[in-house]
Amino acid sequence: MKSIIYELDEQGNITEKAIYTVTPKQALINYIMQFKKKNHNFWMYPETLEGIRESKTVKDHWYFDYNNIVIASYPA
Repeated sequence: MKSIIYELDEQGNITEKAIYTVTPKQALINYIMQFKKKNHNFWMYPETLEGIRESKTVKDHWYFDYNNIVIASYPA
């Protein structure tokens, strides 16, 4: 499975940031841990993060608020 990470900034700009070959939830966790928390010990990543949420309307679409941006992960 391939997943794509996007960031939505406070001006409304959407930018593709990364592509992972894992589920969208795991891709979001990986991206947050690697690029926002600067933790590259991937074998120690948690199964979930506080604040991560799945879309209520679309299955397997995940979101996380980080400072003034929203990070999204979708299946490719």
